[in-house]
Amino acid sequence: MLCASCQQPRAEPPVFRRLSPSQAGITFANTIKTSDSLNALTVPYIYNGAGVAVGDIDNDGLPDIFFAGNQVTSRLYLNKGNMRFEDITKSAGVETHGWATGVTMVDINNDGYLDIYVSMSGPTWSRPEERRNLLFINNGNRTFTESAAKYHIDDPGFTTDAVFLDYNGDGCLDLFLLNNSPKDFSRASVSEHPAGIIPATPDSYNQLYRNNCDGTFTNVSEQAGILKKVGYGLGVAVADINGDGRPDIYVSNDIQPNDVLYVNNGDGTFTDQSARLLKHTSFAGMGVDIADFNNDGLPDILQADMMPPDLRAQKRMSGFQNPETIQELKNQGYRIDYDINSLQLNNGGAFSEIARMAGVAYTDWSWSALFADFDNDGRKDIFVSSGYPKAVNDFDYDMAVYRANRRGDTATEMKELRELRSYEVPSFVFRNNGDLTFTDKSKAWGITQPGFAYGAAYADLNNDGKLDLVVNNMDAPASIYENIQPAGSSHYLAIALQGDPPNRDGIGAKLRLKSGEQTQYLYHSPYRGYMSSMDPREHFGLGTATRADTLEVDWPDGRSQVLTDLPVDRVLVIKQRDATRPKPSQPRPTSDPQYRFFHEDPTRAPHYKQVVSSNDYAVQPLLPYEPSRQGPAVAVGDVNGDGLDDVFIGGQGGTPGKLFLQQKDGTFRESPIGQPWASEPQYEDWGGRFFDANDDGKLDLYVASGGYQLAPVSPLLQDRLYINQGNGRFVRDTAALPPMLASKAAIAVGDFNGDGKPDLFVGGRLMPRNYPYPARSYILRNDGGHFTDVTEQLAPELAKPFGMITAALWVDFDGDGRQDLVVAGEWMGIQFFRNDGKQLRNVTTSMGLPPSRGWWYSLAAGDFNHDGRIDLVAGNLGLNYSYTTSDTSKFGVYAADFTGGGNTNVVLTKELGGHEFPMGSLAALGRAIYTIGIHFPTYTAFSNASIAQMFSATQLQRALHYQTDTFASLYLQNNGNGTFTATPLPTAAQVSPIRGIIVRDVDGDGNLDLIVAGNLYDTEWNTPRADASNGLWLRGDGKGHFTPVPPFESGFFAPLKVTGLSLVKTPAGTTVLVANSGDFLSAFAIRR
Repeated sequence: MLCASCQQPRAEPPVFRRLSPSQAGITFANTIKTSDSLNALTVPYIYNGAGVAVGDIDNDGLPDIFFAGNQVTSRLYLNKGNMRFEDITKSAGVETHGWATGVTMVDINNDGYLDIYVSMSGPTWSRPEERRNLLFINNGNRTFTESAAKYHIDDPGFTTDAVFLDYNGDGCLDLFLLNNSPKDFSRASVSEHPAGIIPATPDSYNQLYRNNCDGTFTNVSEQAGILKKVGYGLGVAVADINGDGRPDIYVSNDIQPNDVLYVNNGDGTFTDQSARLLKHTSFAGMGVDIADFNNDGLPDILQADMMPPDLRAQKRMSGFQNPETIQELKNQGYRIDYDINSLQLNNGGAFSEIARMAGVAYTDWSWSALFADFDNDGRKDIFVSSGYPKAVNDFDYDMAVYRANRRGDTATEMKELRELRSYEVPSFVFRNNGDLTFTDKSKAWGITQPGFAYGAAYADLNNDGKLDLVVNNMDAPASIYENIQPAGSSHYLAIALQGDPPNRDGIGAKLRLKSGEQTQYLYHSPYRGYMSSMDPREHFGLGTATRADTLEVDWPDGRSQVLTDLPVDRVLVIKQRDATRPKPSQPRPTSDPQYRFFHEDPTRAPHYKQVVSSNDYAVQPLLPYEPSRQGPAVAVGDVNGDGLDDVFIGGQGGTPGKLFLQQKDGTFRESPIGQPWASEPQYEDWGGRFFDANDDGKLDLYVASGGYQLAPVSPLLQDRLYINQGNGRFVRDTAALPPMLASKAAIAVGDFNGDGKPDLFVGGRLMPRNYPYPARSYILRNDGGHFTDVTEQLAPELAKPFGMITAALWVDFDGDGRQDLVVAGEWMGIQFFRNDGKQLRNVTTSMGLPPSRGWWYSLAAGDFNHDGRIDLVAGNLGLNYSYTTSDTSKFGVYAADFTGGGNTNVVLTKELGGHEFPMGSLAALGRAIYTIGIHFPTYTAFSNASIAQMFSATQLQRALHYQTDTFASLYLQNNGNGTFTATPLPTAAQVSPIRGIIVRDVDGDGNLDLIVAGNLYDTEWNTPRADASNGLWLRGDGKGHFTPVPPFESGFFAPLKVTGLSLVKTPAGTTVLVANSGDFLSAFAIRR
């Protein structure tokens, strides 16, 4: 018994202890009282809560706390030490009598004492006088004088929060007000409001007040470029997003319109660059924070939304957006965002949204989002406050209220609201794993109290070197979480900045702390999260380091200072007056273009844009993505014998393919010779390869015909072989190929029989109009320019619908001198066919690999560890998607005609507790499969129903059923004994599907590297698209390991919907050609 007990894993000690109101002396509670006229139906923002500010108001070295109250007065608590606080609200003169929201601390008059700025709002009918913002000037004796009007910043709008920044570089702190628009706020669907919003009113516009440096402010919103009619702001944060030394502003907007990223132009104006820098954000954006969470020196963005982690809970609040409505919004210029949290990884010029891969996408109805190092390991963790008193996004409730509203039944509306459940949930804390991912540590670290948590701030309340948490709750006392990690378990360094007047707080300073191999970056702005202000002291966790190597501080005025060999576990005061060294103006070598190995050169790409306008959802409404949007197919080769690579781009969507000939200057020009494919625009070119089919020394062209919306046996599925007559003039040889009426894409050229003539494998992609049913594949033996289908003889299983093949390679993986075949695809594993000289035998199960069913897109081969054996790299869906899979919770699909209507219905599934549940919403599934809506008329009933409860055993037995094992992209190392070892590629390569792989020694160190790219834009409209990839160079070390080189260092930046990569030889060297679906091709020259 004792031995068994000893072997039990020890529970992780908690990081936080929640102090009771009596322990801390803090009894403040932001209590909301509703009525028939004041409720969630009449005031949509009634439950938006309030913020908290932490700062030392009396300069005694202990941070004090100010809580904002909506219907109750705000309160100020004096820190008495040892986690005890005293309410001094009345004596300090800081009572509030209106609807206070956000709270900000700043030394506005530069007297050395923190002042308090309180944002005010109110219901629709509130008077402007009741909404005037407040400024409590600190008198230096623990009393304050309200002076907002004196400073001309008593703005009467509907203000959510305020931030101070020096936007024009004059040294004086200016004021940005984040407003919202309760008058015009509507949670109605975009189908009822095609633009997504009703125009906002002027009192909801965001405002910018310039500090005149004389104790007054002037509203300069219009001349500064602050946008109008974007008044649904719930979060705001300031940082130098692009590293130009000027503060930029991020505005998190709820529902519509899109978020705004104001980039500072340096001339007193801002420009919204959100569309250029962000591919998507959170739809119902709440709180936001900006900080460098991965220690690469670049600021990243965290934004909260409202999606719960549990699939069944998600389905109770998930509706359906039809493609037509979404497309209309896109046509009007809106970016399509999604109702999950966002974690925007800064790539040095653009962002990758990676919340799903990072494990922080789902935190229920959330408010504050904060980066902070709670365990002092040198990596910033995440805190998210969550909860909401009424589940107004519950679709059963929404439908009941909608029906009652249509018939004018106000009594029923109120009854439904009174009886509506709440989201009383715990908040979340995530530990930073140091690899772009986080682990939910909420329970283990002691964040377990359910409730309605809103504004939050972190601070070292008791000066013990560990960050504590303060949370403003609704309808409950505020929470004080004391950080109780053992003393000495880790080290820290706190920084107190003392700036020169008129910016005594040093707002806008940048700090870089180097300790060992770790460098941390902080931008000094205490205004972050949700309606809240942090303690102005900055905090660096140091883990086990006992000294800090260097601390560099760049002040906003251009001066900087460097301190070295710093002792730790203390508060270090840094004074701007001691800074004399000019801030370095030279870029870091890694970010300087002259040091980059890739250089984008648009002149080296054929000028071609493929646009496909099909709507595959009209055929199968429950598709996970649109299969028609496969291309463009690209083939590269020297077709006219001039020593320069030329490029064929396949046709699609009624546009024929085109051949571009490379000129001597490296540019491309469309071939002036009439080509046979020009008269064949009806084909869908899903694959293309140049090779010498007839051994005449000239490259011929093979085109694989695909298509989703065609008939399953359409003659347009026949592949085509175009023979090169010389100088790049082609004719189609209609007799060269056997009948091949299947939708295909992947082409692999090899010599499987060793006769010196190139043979072909052509992979079947899918059965048209019947996703995910596969098509058969083809092995074509070259009989001297004529090709014979030998699939049945060589690999009979490939002659049948084997899989939805997307990639194939002829490669000698067993080293016997014969070319073997490797194929991969969607809903299937990587398959190995060994060539024994007579047949291609499927030896997958003997390759030593775990089950690998996934959504594979690409394959590549090379000897990456210098052992003389060919290794493989396989590009998968990636780990940053809504679809996840594991041994205990597999992602799958059932496909069948469940209604008898003649169409294949697609039902995506997820295993939970040994049962499979549908992934889609009731609205979506009910539209396509009417029986589901009949049997499960409510969202609640539907959310709890498994697949086995929705369909009969006979239906499920007859259905096509797939499951997946992994979505990770892999490196497969050849062990030389007939087996491979699979290792996931680095996390940075898992952010999106890898649809193109190039193997090349980029930096000339003798080791093979990888160039990878790919995204998946055309997802089902209610599933966040996979768009996080910006292209990546993976530098090989010659031992089978790869190090990601981010775009801002490498110069390789491919952010669009990349569907393939190719190498092109040019007079100036080698170019990477990037195929972008729905956009122009791009090209990157590789530095020689």
